[in-house]
Amino acid sequence: MLFRIQPLFSLYLRRIPLFRTRIYASSTAPHSDEDWEQDKNENENEIHEDEPSIASMIGPYISSKQIAFHTGQFDSDHIKKKNKQAFLDVIEAYKIQFPNRRGHVEFIRAALRRMKDFGVERDAESYKKLLSVFPVGPYRHQSMLQVSVRFWPKQNETASAIISAMESQGIPPDLEVVHMLREIFGPWAHPVRRFARFLYWIPKFINKNPYPIPWELPNDERILAKLALQRMTSTVDMETKFIDIHSATDNLSNIEHPSEEHSWLIYTYTPKQIKLTLNLSIDRPIYIEGPYGVYLRKKQLQYFILKADPSLEYWEKKKDLEKFNTDDVSNLRSPFQPGATLYIPPSVHELDDGIILSLCIIGKPFTSLINCWLDHLRHHYMPHLNRITIVDKTKLTQEKQINRFYTSHLLGTPEFTIPHDTKRLAEEPRPWWFRDKTNDEDE
Repeated sequence: MLFRIQPLFSLYLRRIPLFRTRIYASSTAPHSDEDWEQDKNENENEIHEDEPSIASMIGPYISSKQIAFHTGQFDSDHIKKKNKQAFLDVIEAYKIQFPNRRGHVEFIRAALRRMKDFGVERDAESYKKLLSVFPVGPYRHQSMLQVSVRFWPKQNETASAIISAMESQGIPPDLEVVHMLREIFGPWAHPVRRFARFLYWIPKFINKNPYPIPWELPNDERILAKLALQRMTSTVDMETKFIDIHSATDNLSNIEHPSEEHSWLIYTYTPKQIKLTLNLSIDRPIYIEGPYGVYLRKKQLQYFILKADPSLEYWEKKKDLEKFNTDDVSNLRSPFQPGATLYIPPSVHELDDGIILSLCIIGKPFTSLINCWLDHLRHHYMPHLNRITIVDKTKLTQEKQINRFYTSHLLGTPEFTIPHDTKRLAEEPRPWWFRDKTNDEDE
């Protein structure tokens, strides 16, 4: 009877602020409580660089000093090469050094932070090795009351952190992990139930992504750029073409730029987009916008868009579509009835905010590569663009846009043609919102 009541007293003591720090800190300390209090008083004024970041990650009940101590084990000079075998050897060395598993929670947290350095963040065996650090028996829930009030919260949260890391890395669940968690925490603990949900749902959704990409992304940015463009365009229009060129080998381009600005670029076009350019008005300009971000796993790439304003024909087609209620089955109309007209919807490249003409990803953030993209597109696929004004609205030239607008005389180039006299604008007084950086520095 006393054995069953003892956990209840421990639970109530944890709710009292006087005993909270003592219970949680001393349960995993590598030495006695008196030594802990003495070290705490001696190091109150010491500032450690790792403590703020560690404390924000692990919460208030886990010792940041012990985290820093165990983190040093993974940065030891005895480790000649950081790989999977070295990571497993550090875990085995901890088991031999601390057979009673003192500080096992802090050790597991430190190991989770160092998994990427050892290249084992996607290795299932390494996560199983971390779960084996937990002692079997002391933290096994004996009743549903202990499960509901989350007994041993540090250990439960640490096990949940391991499961969360496996989920984020896309590691397939394993029945061996379920057996290990059941032996450590019991059959109804929160980590066991969380991994059971993970085990049920992941096999159902692991291959349901309509835009699949490999887990191990290639290191070549050129291949990544093509994957990103395929992900954005291939499902929209199956006739999308990808053009991969290098600015240094593009002999037909008349763009002059320094040799250090040469790089690769990949852009897209479709036959439908070529037909849309033929219907564009010469009096209305088209724009280059970007860069916008697209993610492949945790890798971000930036792309640019060649866009035109929506035409009047597009808005008329949209109004006709709004008049016809496709959900109303009581008023069905057939194009073969007398007096009926065949409705042709807008293409997938025509949107409310503009007509998408092309997408491009460049290797270096230089406007000369943007010009090379436009020049190559004009010469080979869209010659009608030679008669249309193109305005650069990218962030690459955003800082210099106002100064170039008022002082430069190079706006008459085919790449950036603006129909006004730049010399006259340069001689006119500048507005109140324009500030010259040189004048500000002199003041």
